Amino acid sequence: MNVDTVVFDLDGTVVDTVTGITHAVNTALRSFGLPEVEDDETRRYVGLGGKALVRAALQKAGAPEELAPAVQEAYLTAYADDPGHLARAYPGAEELLQRLRARGVRLALCTNKSGRITGGMLDALGLGEAFDAVVSGDELPYRKPDPRHLLDSVRRAGGTAALMVGDSISDVQAARAAGAPVVCVSFGYGTAGLEPDSWIDSFDDFESDVLVREALGRDL
Repeated sequence: MNVDTVVFDLDGTVVDTVTGITHAVNTALRSFGLPEVEDDETRRYVGLGGKALVRAALQKAGAPEELAPAVQEAYLTAYADDPGHLARAYPGAEELLQRLRARGVRLALCTNKSGRITGGMLDALGLGEAFDAVVSGDELPYRKPDPRHLLDSVRRAGGTAALMVGDSISDVQAARAAGAPVVCVSFGYGTAGLEPDSWIDSFDDFESDVLVREALGRDL
């Protein structure tokens, strides 16, 4: 396949962020006197971005849709104040990134999360220098599932062809439209009903996956 770049999603793939997102969203909702959301609700929407979660919370509360921009800004402000709060890298994620980089594989992060949060979170988790390129959801006029988001991530990483690693329909659709193979992590958030090219249950399984070996070379 001549793949030279592995592109990772962030939420539910590299980092478990649900509890932190729920905390930030609820901080915003409380400031407007609106009912809070639970982690399970966050998990359903996180792959689609914070705006989708805020809209769902407003709809659940029967609040006017016109509140969405203000609640969204309050959520982003609360999250950006401490982006690493309650976040944790999934077991084996940091070690996998180090192994791939040592083998000369280019690494990109392609996330629908806001840039004002993404960078701070990566730094807080010690992953600030782990990727050759980080492209967040508000840097470009498009985002996943638009394939251009994925393709721009590859280009910025200095690569030419990608393998996508994610956990949601946005990741799978972006990869399909970009002509890239896609591996999904079974421990992610939006995995129900997905049909990626391959599944992994742990980052320890990544290099032994048949699709990965074919894409990156069997000398992994």
